[in-house]
Amino acid sequence: MLDKNALLLAPVRFVDSLLDRICAVLGALVFAQFPQYLAQYIQRLGGHVDEAARNMEKYREIAKDVGKSLYQYSQHLLNSKDPAVFKTGQKIAGDLERYNQLADALKELQNAPAYKKFFIFVRHVDFDIARGAWESFTPGLPVTLEGAAYAAVGIVVGMILYFCLSRLVIILVKKIAGRKQKPVMNPMG
Repeated sequence: MLDKNALLLAPVRFVDSLLDRICAVLGALVFAQFPQYLAQYIQRLGGHVDEAARNMEKYREIAKDVGKSLYQYSQHLLNSKDPAVFKTGQKIAGDLERYNQLADALKELQNAPAYKKFFIFVRHVDFDIARGAWESFTPGLPVTLEGAAYAAVGIVVGMILYFCLSRLVIILVKKIAGRKQKPVMNPMG
């Protein structure tokens, strides 16, 4: 004997199962993009570090020509009463600080084990470089252990997200159905 409710629920269960798998696959695909994005971010970060290093070398040459280290030269300019000279000192000090930050971030990202890269990226992200990497981002499916690990995390996140959303829909449907079943009370009597 066929259960009428089971027959009626079969399409719902099928759609539920299908949506669960779709969310898992989408989660895997989205999360697997991080190693690809990070590689492109690191490429851009390296370019910024190289450019900053060239600028630092030019500043060092100027400092050497006047018999000072780069730090001494920068401090000399910063101690000047001439606003133009002071501004140049600020520019050199700022460029030196940026170079050090970018070079440290690049070194940390390049030397980190795969499981730490996401956290190092978040801690040291340069938003201008990240935006540039995102604007020219080319998606890809990495076939590395790191890519597989991120895909696995994406599957779990996709399934959890689907579970939470489906439960929210069930709760909302029950509340709506519960409102329709409440009898309307007659205020007259």
